[in-house]
This record gives sequence, structure tokens and C-alpha cells, in this order.
Amino acid sequence: MTELSQLGSYDVRVNGARPQSGVQFSYTGPDWMGPLLPMQPIAPPEVAGRTWDYVPGYNLTTQPRAYEPVSFHALRMLAESFDPVRLIIERRKDQMCRMPWAIRVKHDDPTKKRPAITELPKAKRQRLADITNFFKYPDRELTFRVWLRALLEDLLVLDAPSLYCEHSIGGDLIGLRYIDGSTIKRVIDDWGRTPQPIVWTGQPFDWNGYTVTAENFRSLGFVLAPGEVVAHQMPMGMKTPKQVLLPPAYQQVLKGLPAVNYTTWDLIYRPLNLRPGKAYGLSPVEQVMMTVSIAMRRSVAQLEYFREGNQPDAVYGLPESWTPDQIQRFQDYWDGLYSGNLAMRRRMKFVAGEGKYTPTHEPPLKNEFDEWLVRIVCFAFSYPPQAFVALSNRSTAEQHEKTAEEEGLDPLKEWAGEMFNEIITRRFGDDDIEFAWTEEEEVDQEKQSTILRGYAEDGMLTINQVREKLGEQPDPNPAANQLMVKTATGYVPIDANLIDKQVEAAKAMAAAVPPTPTPVTTGGPKPAPDEDE
Repeated sequence: MTELSQLGSYDVRVNGARPQSGVQFSYTGPDWMGPLLPMQPIAPPEVAGRTWDYVPGYNLTTQPRAYEPVSFHALRMLAESFDPVRLIIERRKDQMCRMPWAIRVKHDDPTKKRPAITELPKAKRQRLADITNFFKYPDRELTFRVWLRALLEDLLVLDAPSLYCEHSIGGDLIGLRYIDGSTIKRVIDDWGRTPQPIVWTGQPFDWNGYTVTAENFRSLGFVLAPGEVVAHQMPMGMKTPKQVLLPPAYQQVLKGLPAVNYTTWDLIYRPLNLRPGKAYGLSPVEQVMMTVSIAMRRSVAQLEYFREGNQPDAVYGLPESWTPDQIQRFQDYWDGLYSGNLAMRRRMKFVAGEGKYTPTHEPPLKNEFDEWLVRIVCFAFSYPPQAFVALSNRSTAEQHEKTAEEEGLDPLKEWAGEMFNEIITRRFGDDDIEFAWTEEEEVDQEKQSTILRGYAEDGMLTINQVREKLGEQPDPNPAANQLMVKTATGYVPIDANLIDKQVEAAKAMAAAVPPTPTPVTTGGPKPAPDEDE
């Protein structure tokens, strides 16, 4: 039985026995009915840092996205089945691929003008030309724009863009071939991350439950590589090792079977929207999966209305005394008058009645719900919806288009720029060269003219500074390099008032000083001295 003890207010005896030594069942003060101590961890200390709770044996599955609710195949079907989704994807690819780009030297000092390419050393100019030629045909077959469109397709639909790196015998990068991202399965390490390179000393080590040795590392998918290829992944201050083992980080699944292992040196896998607890990215198509499913079924219903619909345009009531045979004979006669002009279901039908004409009304094939579905899709892709919906006025449409283009294009430009710069830095070893989009923002000429004119008239910019912003050559007139303010009488230097005050002060000082008196002589002229004297 359970009884209260006399030792304390909350000391409990269970079946008349005291608790065992080291076990505290008596709590006083704020500890009464408190949270108690947590259970002791049962995992080894090495488990600390695991990024997510993956399924045990995660790498044994043979299908990409095996533990995700939506497969790659379903995402592709969604993107190809609903016309607005496909049109938006293609339009976004058009916007990205029409932008000019350049390979240039990095310039980190915003206070100085970027040096012209003619001012660079000859070796640097040649290096820029070599990297530019590489990106003109990244896979040695397709142009940059065609190649980028394929990469953006997997980014927007699957969020699994993949590039296979072709290397020469000497290990130099010679091509970047895009691979269908739906065939790539991620491999994770014990902590749920992409496997990192391992410094190779020749000694056995444990990896994902296996002991890796010099005899079996190739059979386990490891690749022996020089340490220079992973110098960027080494901890700060750590010397680059001579050799490293690159573990398999990805598998390509073909015909439902694992076909090829890829290391991080063989494959560039760059999703844009990774999430904690997930191994794969979340694409815009997956974000609107339910919306697209509803829209697809609505589109099918609209198609069936035109293909299988049997509602006539109108019905006409004939006298009630007519028999069905008479009605059919009159219907055949009426149809024969217009045979070949209209489809059968578009003709007026005759039925028994009072001779009254009754037109039928077609159901609305487009309403606010259709626009709402398209708006959701456009919002997921940051694309302006005015091509699909009715907007209030032109200015609103233009503002929506500008905002959506900035919000939708900027993340894609940054994603592509980061990936290309990583290739230049890590694959080519050029830290002072970068890939950059060189598009210029569209400028309202009238607004720009008003703003620059105001800067010049208020003395904030010189005339030559304004000409430089407009891309014009500087004027050799010295006045064009002087800050001036526009007045009613024209442009005057900004220090004109100071000069006038200085002149006035000098005049005042001169007026305050009395003039020096001139000596005056009285009487006639003094005779000249005698020469004899």
C-alpha cells in the first residue's frame, strides 16, 4: 500500500518500503510535481551533429526521392500537363537566356573605376579569353544559352540540376554535361550530409558501417585523388594533403538499378531550395502541386464540354398534339436546311410544347476561380499574372511585371552566378576572375534626364559627371569640371557668393582707411641754385 511518511510533507512510501539508495522520490518546494530529469541518451557520442532523422539504411534504396511524397516523374508530368505552368517556365527560361554575360577580373573597390581589359597584363587577358571560350560551349556541343535552358528546366521543375564534369587525362576540366536530375540519387554519410573527402594516409578507417582499406576502397566507390582538388574544402589553417579519398556522393539510377557512382569531383549537384529534414530540394512546381492538380481537372472538364457536350443552343416547343414521329420528321427537315454549316449540337432542337422559343445558356467556361488558380502559379514562379488575368489599369500591370521580374530573376541570376564562379575558382583555380551578368537595368529616359538635370543645377554634379553617366565623352571646357548652381542669370560657380563677399569686404576696408594727404607748397617757385655756389 501507499502511505505518507512522517519524515516529510511529500515523502511517499510505496508498499511500505523506502526508495532504493540513490533514487529520490521526495520533492519539496518548486520541484513538487516538476518536470524531472530527462532520460539518459542512448546513442553514442559520435552521433552528435546529425542533421536530420533519416530512415535507417537510407542509402540502400534504389530510387531517387524514395522517401519523398512526390516523385520526380510526377513533377515532370505536372509541369507538362498544365499549360500555364509550362508557359511560365519557358518564359522564365527566355528571360534568363537573353541576358548578356561576361568573364571579367574581380573588382572589389567601389570607389575606383573598373580597369579596362586593355590595361590588364597579356597573360590575364589570355586567361579571360580561355574561360570565356569555355563557357560559350560548356559541353563542347551546345551554346551557352541552349545549355542553360536545359539546366533551368531541372531547376524549376525538379530542383535537381546536375552537371557531369568531363576531365582530360591530366585532370583538367574540359566539359560540363547536364544530366537528367530525376536519375540522380543522393548518398548521405552518418550525419545525413553529403560525404566529405577523407585524408588518405593508407590506414584503414570506418565509413558507413564498412572498413575501408587500400584493397577495397575502389570496390566501395571511392576515388583516389590529389589533395589539390579539395583544397577549398579543407578546414582553415590545415595544410592541403597529398592524397584524399573521395567517397561516392551520388548514384545515377538507370532502368531502376544503380548504374554509376559519382563523387563531388565528378558531379556538380546544385539545388536551390533545400530544407531541413529533407534530402532533396523543393521546386516551384512542387509548391503548387495541389493547385495544378485542381487546375488540370478543371481543364479536362472544359475540354470534355467541347468534345462530348450535348447541350443545344436552343429548344423550340411544337404543338402538343404532334407525335414523336412527326417531331423527328420536322427535325430532319430543319436540319437538312443547314446541313454542313453548324455542328449537330449547335442546332436548335424541337420538342413537344406550346410553340415557345427557349434559348439555353452555356455555363461559364472561365471565371474568378480560374484566375485565382493562375495567380497562385504565377506567384510561385514570381511571374507577372497580367497575361492570364484582367488587371485594373496599365500602370498596375507594368508595376506587377517589374516587381515580379526582379523577384523572380534575381534569385536565378544569383544561383547561376554562384555556381559558375565556383567552377572558375575551384575547377580552374582563378580566384581573381568572375562570371557576371552584364545586363543594364531599363531606365526611364525622361526620369533620368530630370534627375541628372536637378543634380547639375543644384551643384551636386558637374556637367562632365553627368555626361559620364550618360556615356558621353567629357567636355574639354574647364567650366564643365566645376560645380555650378543655376540662377536666374544662368550658371554660376558655387563659390561665386563667397567671391562677391570677399570683393565687398575689400572695398569696405579700402573705404575705411583715410587717404594719405598730398604735400602743398606756397609762394612762387624756388629759384634754382647758382652754379657758382
